[in-house]
Formats: sequence, structure tokens, C-alpha cells
Amino acid sequence: MLYKKVMLDLKARIDSDELQIGDSLPTEKELIEHYSVSRSTVRKAIDELVKLGLVETRQGSGSSVISKAMANSMSNLVTTKEMLADSDKRLVYKVVEFQLMSPDEKIANFLKIAPSDKVYFIRRIKLIDDIPSIYEDSYMPVALFPQINLLSLEGSKYKYLEQDLGFKIDGAIQDFEAIMPDENICAALDVSPDRPLIRIHSVGKLKDGRIFEYTRTSLNPEKYTYQHYLKR
Repeated sequence: MLYKKVMLDLKARIDSDELQIGDSLPTEKELIEHYSVSRSTVRKAIDELVKLGLVETRQGSGSSVISKAMANSMSNLVTTKEMLADSDKRLVYKVVEFQLMSPDEKIANFLKIAPSDKVYFIRRIKLIDDIPSIYEDSYMPVALFPQINLLSLEGSKYKYLEQDLGFKIDGAIQDFEAIMPDENICAALDVSPDRPLIRIHSVGKLKDGRIFEYTRTSLNPEKYTYQHYLKR
């Protein structure tokens, strides 16, 4: 769809710092001429950027960049369950796939292991008030967790690692981006393929420096808002 292409191109310009935080987007007229699209297409593209929290639109002032895809060292790592602790929302974890596999080169690099090492692949759907809202793929080194308990993954993973297995988690590096969902995510979260989602790439580290997981999480921003807290 045309508006999706416009949205993704504008997002790329924001991510590359061509358009920086505080900058105004080109006017509607300029965008229409640049992309050779209709006014409604431009407005829909900007609306998607607003929903992703990247752009703010003010009547009479046009649109400006207020955020961008982030790559930050997390000083306060909070689980989904902990985020919802003060609300009346009910969280359910559903493991839909669990297997032993060999990682590709990219996953092995994230985990700092050899491609010949084995990893657990865990796919979970998190339901908030019975609504599928979060799609999560995790890769964990078998060498660290030789006898992982599958049933424990139908709850807080970090609680299981810290309280049941005794690991001391230091934190995670997380990268944020906007994506267009693939067929599997669309089916699992009941979303349209032309609806952008938020994706978080997370590399978790233990206190002793070992990498214990790489997780790729897709969020439906209409169902769940991810809070990112950084200390000054």
C-alpha cells in the first residue's frame, strides 16, 4: 500500500537523523509532490508515525519529530508482569513453540556462542485480558540451561531464572524499531499486515557478563504500551 511505503521512508529518514528530533516534517504539499501520492495517503502515513510515537501533529503547525527508534542500555529492566502489577489487567503467557536448534550466525553473535552450539527456541504469546498483545521469540543457550522447565516459561521468565534457577540478571540492551508484521504475527495477534507494530530486540546479560538470551518481541501499540524508564 502506498501510505505504508511513505510511512516507512519517513521513518527511515528519522532513524538516519536526516530528520532529527524537533525537526518539522515536510509540508503535506511537499510530501504529495515528492511521493506522487494523494493527500489522504500522506495523512494516513503521518497518522501511523503518530501512533508509533515518532511524530506529533499540531493543528496549524504541521508535524514534527518527537522521538526515534532507540538503542539504549537499560538501567531499570522491568518485565511485562511487573509493568502490569499496579493495574487490574490479567496477563497470561502461552508457549506456542519450543524446540532445540542450531542458531544462525546472527543469533550466535548476539549470544556470543559458536554456530555449532545449541539453543532453545521459545515462541510465546502474551495475552492481556485475554487479548493477544505481545509476540515473543527467544533464543537461550542450552549450555546455560541444560534442563530448562517448559512449564515455568508459562509465567515470568525472569522470575523463573532468578528465583528458581538462582541466576543474577544484570540487565539488557534493547533496540526499538517499527515493523510491518509477517503472516505468523498477523495470525497470532489478529492484526492487519498493513498495520505497523513496535519491535524490540533485547540481549540479556547476567551479572557475571554472560549473555543468557536474545529476544525479539513484537507489540501491538493499540493493545499495549511499552514503558522505557531511564535514570538520569
